[in-house]
Amino acid sequence: MKKKILAVILVLIFTAALAGTIFAKELPKVRWTMQTTWAKGWLIHDEVEAFAARVKAMSGGNFDIKVLPAGAVVGAMENMDATSKGTLDGWHSWTGYWQGKHPSANFFASIPMHLEPLMYVTWMYSGGGKELMQEMYDEMGMNVVVIPGGLTHPELLAMSNKPLKQVKDFKGLKYRAPGWWGEILKKMGVSVMMLPGVELYPSLQKGILDATEFSSPIVNKQQGFHEVTKYVAGPGMHQPTCYFELGFNKTKYNALPEEYKAMIQSAAMAMTISMWTKDITLGIQTLEFYKSKGKILTRVDDAAQREFRKQALTFIDAEVKKINKPHTTKTWASVQKMWKEFSAYEDFMIPIRK
Repeated sequence: MKKKILAVILVLIFTAALAGTIFAKELPKVRWTMQTTWAKGWLIHDEVEAFAARVKAMSGGNFDIKVLPAGAVVGAMENMDATSKGTLDGWHSWTGYWQGKHPSANFFASIPMHLEPLMYVTWMYSGGGKELMQEMYDEMGMNVVVIPGGLTHPELLAMSNKPLKQVKDFKGLKYRAPGWWGEILKKMGVSVMMLPGVELYPSLQKGILDATEFSSPIVNKQQGFHEVTKYVAGPGMHQPTCYFELGFNKTKYNALPEEYKAMIQSAAMAMTISMWTKDITLGIQTLEFYKSKGKILTRVDDAAQREFRKQALTFIDAEVKKINKPHTTKTWASVQKMWKEFSAYEDFMIPIRK
């Protein structure tokens, strides 16, 4: 009996030792370099650094991603191409910047008068959005794996030196607005200009611009636009959501252990929640800050918003038909389906607020 007990003990010890060896297997040391499209100190860039810190912590320090700001290795708008070629291991940016490379790009970044933040998150993670996004990059011939990389709440419509409440207030307005929003406004009589971020402050100061859209309240505050404008306009009709992307060289990503891939996916989802909620809490504080500085908050009235929505959806629908590409047509249909179904569901499920 003693021999049998000893044998059982030895088997248990061996099994435990073997299991310990399996579970404590050494993961490889991986060192990657990512570049964002943002300046260090911006909320968006800081959240990418936090993403990298999560991956490092989960891997026990073995998977270390160095995050660099725009221009550190390549130009701000060259980081996606550099990742595809392997010069960088990864990047973080706003998908709308690649509209010139693929006509579907804006659908994964922001859509004027369309998907709100929770709608967008639902579409991306559970409505087919992230799969369509990867399909787009594959069509572009990019050697990359791309996943949702955080979002912000609606951007400010404008930091302005003219009040913006009705459609007539936009007529002749010298307004900085890129992409689809700029094209929509041109058709509505706005004097649209496209200037880089570094030129916006002096252009507002000198009267070259009457108003500019740029980003969410906290990022606009970081740019100091309130120092050279009188009005803060909402709501963020042009970008009810601003969605971002994380991308990685596909060859290098596929070579990672499955554990590291899971860490990247988990850390990216955590970044989405962190960036979104911080943008809201900081945005609340920023609007109070603007009031304390004597800025006047104006809101475009409901009738004007309905007209802007009508113009926006008419424009996008016409663009999709003109482009006439299967992926773009399919993505627009998917977005519209989400809008319709989500809106109806929330109307039934969410109590009134006031």
